[in-house]
Amino acid sequence: MTIDLSDSQLKKIRESEADREQFLELLIDEYSQAILWLSYTYVKDMQLAEEVMQDVFLTCYHKIDSFRNDATIKTWVYRVTVNKCKDQLRKKTIKRFLTKEEKADGYFGKDSRHPEDIIVNKMEDKALADKVMSLPTKFKEVIYMHYFEDMKVREMSEILKMNENTIKTRLNRGRAMLKKMYEEEGLDGY
Repeated sequence: MTIDLSDSQLKKIRESEADREQFLELLIDEYSQAILWLSYTYVKDMQLAEEVMQDVFLTCYHKIDSFRNDATIKTWVYRVTVNKCKDQLRKKTIKRFLTKEEKADGYFGKDSRHPEDIIVNKMEDKALADKVMSLPTKFKEVIYMHYFEDMKVREMSEILKMNENTIKTRLNRGRAMLKKMYEEEGLDGY
């Protein structure tokens, strides 16, 4: 299901606290899993990805007035997610630089399940999941959006604020990298 809002529905959400809360619940129901996975592809830490997801929905709730309705709600929510992830990565880098010490278990906690195992449960092929997760972020994000979220190149271009040809190039290079990984393991033809 895709959430589409008419201008009158959007106006109603902006003016009514109850409608805004109902809209937030709808966003959470529709996009929470996808936002969590997308966040994880950036931050590579499930607990931090969950924090990013919460922050995304709070931002959407408070910033609905900035939504211009010239893109889809999905595109807007994904754009917010990408921005929040990049913010987290910047914070993490700055914190590491300032403290000059990285704790081995700082973000990972004591969860008995490995974060990648959680994701792999959603993806049927563990080998593919591992390879996708090992790709550099710029390739991993487009592979995920295209194959796991069924997004079109145009949609990804809006979310990532980049040229459609760049998206196509990254998809092709990401596929080539995955193919090369399989070939190196002697598993031609994935």
